[in-house]
Amino acid sequence: MKTLTYLILLLALTSCCRSKLIATIKFTGDELAVNPYTGSEKLVFVDNNGNTVTYDNGHRKTNLQEMNECKEGCCDYYMVESSDNTYYESPYLKSNLQVVISNNFDMDSGEREPQIHFSWDYYEIEPYVTGTYFGFFAIDSLKEKSIENGLFMDSLKLRDHMFYEVFTFPGNCPYPDRLHGDTLFFTRSQGIIGLKFSDGNLWVIQ
Repeated sequence: MKTLTYLILLLALTSCCRSKLIATIKFTGDELAVNPYTGSEKLVFVDNNGNTVTYDNGHRKTNLQEMNECKEGCCDYYMVESSDNTYYESPYLKSNLQVVISNNFDMDSGEREPQIHFSWDYYEIEPYVTGTYFGFFAIDSLKEKSIENGLFMDSLKLRDHMFYEVFTFPGNCPYPDRLHGDTLFFTRSQGIIGLKFSDGNLWVIQ
């Protein structure tokens, strides 16, 4: 009898605390459109010596994350598109290029601030990765904040190529004594148009 009573109480408690979906938080089409890539492209850059560096074998994927909100022992949840990642790789230094849009959803306020950033990573000595990160600007104020910080140019000539409405994102690397990215050049229509490195080398999109 005691066992039956316990089971009835347990069933009652679990039915009261059954998790339910609060909301699904997605990127908007305009937010995703700040990244012009699909992941299927081949990115070919030319360096100071005329050598080409190619990035391909790419993909673009939106990641879904469950975020729990628990009150009085019961947990409901949000399904959040937490990030949209575009990835390309190259045999050059076993490196990769990534474009990441992060959602930055805050459950307490119910607000979010999508941001875009970039990374260039390579294996100097496996399995140790040297990474450079660029950007981390809110998408809805990307141009305004870039102008404010002196990171936007109406036009820019890289070697013999003229580009327009260019964002010039400085690189941040925790290992300044190693080869790392100094500046990433980006346009919303063409994507990454150039990379300048700590050794003075400049890659320009072909």
